[in-house]
Amino acid sequence: MGDVDHIQADPGLLRALTHPLRGALLYELHARGRANATALAEAVDAPVNSVSFHLRQLARFGLIEEAEGGGDGRQRWWQPASRGGIEVDDEAVGSQPDGAAALEVFHRNAAAVWARMADRFFAVHADDAVRRSNDVPLLLTAEEADRLADELAELVVRWLTRSQSHADDPAGQAQRRTYLLLTMLQPRD
Repeated sequence: MGDVDHIQADPGLLRALTHPLRGALLYELHARGRANATALAEAVDAPVNSVSFHLRQLARFGLIEEAEGGGDGRQRWWQPASRGGIEVDDEAVGSQPDGAAALEVFHRNAAAVWARMADRFFAVHADDAVRRSNDVPLLLTAEEADRLADELAELVVRWLTRSQSHADDPAGQAQRRTYLLLTMLQPRD
């Protein structure tokens, strides 16, 4: 399993990633480290046959792979093909035929996902989920901003590794729920 999947020039893959169930499955697999279709179907509240189909599609695009030593042999277990997620090279994808259109759809989809999460974050909820936000202005050079982003990525990978260490502990997983950590670092308007 590598650190990051670099999508350099595959508009078809970007379009495939915009499917909401595939995105949810990738989130769950990255959080869990590995899982079978039944556990994932329960986590994303979708039929097992639909989840199985979309897992095979994600595998076809090289985003996930079969996990070794998972389960009892009755079901396929899956894991992310990379440990740290997906990084899109906008310039390389945009230079391909249909790349600009695929990037637009991909970015629009990502913005919609983040907007739904922000709406949910700021809505009043009665559950006991931890919710925290930070809005920190930092005076940085471009190089310092890159270094900060790298340091944050290293910290997140350490926590992701910790999260994934519970893949073989069903009791431990039952006590957990998937949290999404969204970070943005950009110049202020």
